[in-house]
Amino acid sequence: MAGWTEGYVHDIAYAHSFYAEMAPAHLGFALLLAGVRPPDPSEPFSYAELGCGQGLTSNLLAGVHPHARFEAVDFLPAHIADARDLAAKAGNTNTAFLEDSFAEYAERDGPDLDIVALHGVWTWVSAGNRRILLDILRRRLKPGGVVYVSYNCLPGWAAHTPLRKLLVEHTASGAGPLPDRIGRALGFAARMARLGEGWFDRVPGALAHLESLDGKSDGYIAHEYLNRDWTPFYHADVARELAAAKLDYGTSATLADHVDDAMVSAEGLALLNEAADPALRETLRDYLTDQRFRRDVFVKGALRLSPAEREQRLRALRVGLAVPRGEVPERVSAPTGRIDLPAAAPLAEALTGGPRTLDALLADLKTHGLEEVLRTIALLGGAVVPVPEGIDARRVARFNAAVLERNRFDPGIRQLASPVLGTGVVVGLLERLFLLAEARGAEPPPFAWTVLRERGKKLRRDGAELQTDAENVAELARLYEGFVGGQREWLKGVGIAA
Repeated sequence: MAGWTEGYVHDIAYAHSFYAEMAPAHLGFALLLAGVRPPDPSEPFSYAELGCGQGLTSNLLAGVHPHARFEAVDFLPAHIADARDLAAKAGNTNTAFLEDSFAEYAERDGPDLDIVALHGVWTWVSAGNRRILLDILRRRLKPGGVVYVSYNCLPGWAAHTPLRKLLVEHTASGAGPLPDRIGRALGFAARMARLGEGWFDRVPGALAHLESLDGKSDGYIAHEYLNRDWTPFYHADVARELAAAKLDYGTSATLADHVDDAMVSAEGLALLNEAADPALRETLRDYLTDQRFRRDVFVKGALRLSPAEREQRLRALRVGLAVPRGEVPERVSAPTGRIDLPAAAPLAEALTGGPRTLDALLADLKTHGLEEVLRTIALLGGAVVPVPEGIDARRVARFNAAVLERNRFDPGIRQLASPVLGTGVVVGLLERLFLLAEARGAEPPPFAWTVLRERGKKLRRDGAELQTDAENVAELARLYEGFVGGQREWLKGVGIAA
């Protein structure tokens, strides 16, 4: 009997993760690229994250948008307790973390919603729960409101569902703590794969998929693969279900998807253009790209912009550099091959001083027009990000302080918030410990070693594990010197380091 969990994994927490695609600025940028009018995030708005896990995305965005109200819902008590604790320490008074099932949340009174995010939900809940979600969207989403929904999709997952079934059955048949059972199931699957027989031999990518799970956390594997309800979808079927809540497909939140000629061949694009129905076109596109995961944006009453208004709004948009200048590539890999980005280097150079409007950038990038710059941003995969207005730098700093203090005993949160960019930035564990030591006024190398030693960790150099305290502190001193002369300067530029 499943009980209150309804077959959902509950005895191991999901990973702490921030999803940049769920940010209002990112959703608005994606819609503008597609010529659809987005909500205005500079005005007060209401945002609901349904199925929030540990709630890191809502907590981070609440600090960035002090004028907005966030509701984040998850039915696992440990997730909500953790999210509330971080919200209290970060001073996020504009968030409500609710320990509700979707049915319980549907019975609550609340404000009409401008944005609803459903990350990692649609595939992993029952048909009954999807009906409840549709009812919530129908009743509470405002006209013009936006829904972000991500899900495992077909046909990309069709060849890989047997691996998921193998892990589910082997884990369920074992005894002991769930992490141990996951480890044994992965080990058994690896032994089977090494035989080179049957499915593992005949299905291209089967072994690579299994190997991609190496290094994934137990929480990720449990919640991604082991829930009772797990259904990959064709885009057309998701679009039909959401149409019942009066939702129109707006666009993909994956910016690279907006560059058609990078995703499919010219011949494939010609086939796509024969499809008059948007749902059919997107589904055919998934066939051509063998898509396994979609990040869709739906709108309740999508309003199309004229080309002139689209351009005006895009030119007024601020963008910023979300990686160090030296990490911006001038060539990227895409399904159609390697693609040169001649505007990447001058764009990155023009943004080294901080965020700027696209209009101001274009005045400097005289040989690169608007559409080329937009194409470059889309293909850079998050290296350049849309920047919202009205960021509360003090609230963001308090959020970062709370995360760094957590890192003293729990390294699970890898992202810090940038008050310059208004989004999350991944920072390595050692770098986070160095920042925490600086904030405490401690000497960073010895402080970092104290934390690592308590966790039973040792550093390695030239392939060998360092044994003594002195060796580890010396190596940390060397790494800290490199941090001060390198990444710390960039983190200072985006407002994370003091």
